[in-house]
This record gives sequence, structure tokens and C-alpha cells, in this order.
Amino acid sequence: MNRSTGTSRTWKTSHGGRTVRYSKTYLEHFQAPRNIGEIDAPEGAAEAEHKGGGCFDRIRVTLRVRGGLVEEANFKARACSGTIAAASAGTEWAAGRPLEEVARVTPETLDDLLGGVPEKKRHSVELVAEALRLASADALEG
Repeated sequence: MNRSTGTSRTWKTSHGGRTVRYSKTYLEHFQAPRNIGEIDAPEGAAEAEHKGGGCFDRIRVTLRVRGGLVEEANFKARACSGTIAAASAGTEWAAGRPLEEVARVTPETLDDLLGGVPEKKRHSVELVAEALRLASADALEG
């Protein structure tokens, strides 16, 4: 049963009937993700993968960089809701930022952008932060 609780919604999981809270921002990015796709001839690209805990998420991030700024960031993923939400928020955040700043993104940054993620989705923000850092490093080397 879904019910609105202001900035978050409550979903009952199938894991022992526990209640897990997802922020409104998390749900928006999962239900209508931004920046899906791949940039042709990107300046930076990287793949990252998570295996464990029932999730086998894989993400590819591509970056277009001009004048030291990330002009565009896109992603392709085969992933759970957390990784899709984090990739959407992370690529949206990266666009317009200095490449060096994107190269230092942390899971905490993505967690904050999403209004928090449940502990069972922590791997998602870690995976997306890793992919953004690796794509940034690729662009910096190029």
C-alpha cells in the first residue's frame, strides 16, 4: 500500500513485511529517469558493476566535456531502482560542473541529492559515484 507522507512515500517490501521509506526525489528519478542513453564520441566513458545482495547492477556513464566543464552526462544501466535513481540524479548533478569536481563525487553527494536512500540501496549510490569518477578520470586522461 502506498501512502503519501509529505516528502516521502512508504512502501511495504516483500522482505518480511518491513517498511522502507523512499524520498519523493528518489521516486521521481526512478519513475522518470533523466539522461538515459549514450553520448556519441564521449570525452569520458566508464562502466561499473555491483555483484551481491541479490543485485547484479551494471552501469555505463558517458561524458561530453568542453572547456573543463561537463557539458552532458548520460547513462545506460541494467539495474535496480536505486541505481537508476542515483544515475539519473548523478548525471543531472554533473552537467555544468567542473570535470575535477565530478571526479571527486562521493556516495554521500548522491545520497543527499536523492533525499536519502535506504541501507539496502546503499550499493546504488556507491556504484554510480564510482562510474562518474571513472568516466571523469577517463576524460582527464584523454
